[in-house]
Amino acid sequence: MRSDQREQRSPLGLGPLETAIMQVMWEADHWLMVRDIRDRMNYAPVTYTTVAQVTRILSEKGLLIRRLGHRTGKPGPAAWWYRAARPMNEHIGELIARLMDYSPDPEAALAYAMAARQRPPTEQH
Repeated sequence: MRSDQREQRSPLGLGPLETAIMQVMWEADHWLMVRDIRDRMNYAPVTYTTVAQVTRILSEKGLLIRRLGHRTGKPGPAAWWYRAARPMNEHIGELIARLMDYSPDPEAALAYAMAARQRPPTEQH
């Protein structure tokens, strides 16, 4: 794993591997097993057990819902299936709402943020 992936936190309030997993889950329209998540991630190679551990942690944080279910067409024990607890836009909205609690003038902060989105990247400070 590249050191920059390991050290950077995303604006989504998650670590790099958590972000990669959640991006897969937010794009999925159905339940996924850990192997499916790992195969779809845009991330440096990582072990199955690491992805399994982080998905469990994301479930404990309330970002993923998990259920134990059978693996269609495959013999053996049941497996954990995961899906996002809420859409990405709701997660982002919750982050924004929490940040707004720190502003003495939330409406002004939000207006500034919306205006900043409209400026070209070269004008942003």
